[in-house]
Amino acid sequence: MLHSTTVGQAGYPLGPPANPARPICYREELRTSLLVAALSVLAVLAWQALAVHYNYAGNWTGLYCIGDRFPQPPDLAERLWLFRDTYGYDGQWYHLIAHDPWQKRGFDRFIDNPRVRYHRILLPGLAWLLAAGQDRNVDAAYRALVWLSIFLGSFWIARYAGLHGLTPWLGLAFLLVPAVLVTIDRLTVDSVLACLCVGFILFLETAPGWPLYVVLLAAPLVRDTGLVLLAGYVGTLVLERRFGRAALFSTAALPAIVWVGLVSTRTAPTQLTLTSLWPLAGYAQRILHPYPYPLAAPIAFAANLLDYASLAGIGLAIVWAVILVPGKKAGAVTIPILAFAAVAAFLNLHEIWDDAYAFGRVLTPLLLLLALVAIPKRRWAMALPLLLVTPRILMQFAPQALHVVKAMLG
Repeated sequence: MLHSTTVGQAGYPLGPPANPARPICYREELRTSLLVAALSVLAVLAWQALAVHYNYAGNWTGLYCIGDRFPQPPDLAERLWLFRDTYGYDGQWYHLIAHDPWQKRGFDRFIDNPRVRYHRILLPGLAWLLAAGQDRNVDAAYRALVWLSIFLGSFWIARYAGLHGLTPWLGLAFLLVPAVLVTIDRLTVDSVLACLCVGFILFLETAPGWPLYVVLLAAPLVRDTGLVLLAGYVGTLVLERRFGRAALFSTAALPAIVWVGLVSTRTAPTQLTLTSLWPLAGYAQRILHPYPYPLAAPIAFAANLLDYASLAGIGLAIVWAVILVPGKKAGAVTIPILAFAAVAAFLNLHEIWDDAYAFGRVLTPLLLLLALVAIPKRRWAMALPLLLVTPRILMQFAPQALHVVKAMLG
């Protein structure tokens, strides 16, 4: 049943809070958590407003990173900010999906790999619903939902930290998660999945019924890797011989399965080969071939150095996942972490491995779950993989930030 208790020591899948006897003022902690979440959103809004004003001439569509090498639908009733001589970034596809989620307007003809992109319907679909299908309101609705994901992610980390005897101000760290940073910069869907990963960890301990079910239902609709989170949890239940609960939570995959089936009838099959038969083949290939950045030598050197730090973080995350397997201290989180580590090990798409922005956000669930497991265990080395990836993501913000500062100083 959905109201049944969680697994693990004293009902805590990651172990009991560090100091359960500590007097806690829950109202104060709740207020602080809400403040942390609000400040996180305000920080994001402030940065995006500055970037849009000074870098995109006040045009908020600049955040989608729309490249001019792809044609745009002629009946899209908005003024787009186009990046010259570039193919743009993934946010541009979700922008089009948000304007045509049901494929009634033929926008899928302007989308790279429409079958793969349309599977990731939750954020663009909700934006369309929130905007009541009105083109002029879709982008604002999309941004509002991104901000909501950042609010919830920060709030849930704050609550989780407080639950385990740490300051709720740790919730601000959600802004340093690779997928969140990329979403802030380019309006991809990945901050939503990161938010749901935090909700998964929190609700395992505090609300293992409907809240946990809703999180796991939503995750596969955000992007395909969200199914890994659900499958990992169901796998845990099966291993614990909790077959009834496993069967019940398996139904959380049904909306995604139905949607994928519907999209498959309307789009051409993808030609992408995402995985390798050999573990770590794509990872090793990337290590052996530094990316040839067309930048000044010192900047290219710094970028490659941080690339290798990021790759070291991914490798360390895989190692941590393997270390967790023999023990039971991580409880219900162990199998999902191991499943995401398998995704990292068998991922073999060079378009992802070439770009730290890409592999950093795609593999964020692995990095984030490990970092969250570190909180109750006080084993901070488990957060190191995420901290190794983040600097390379932040480096992408440097040119924009420099331009903003120069413009503000006149």
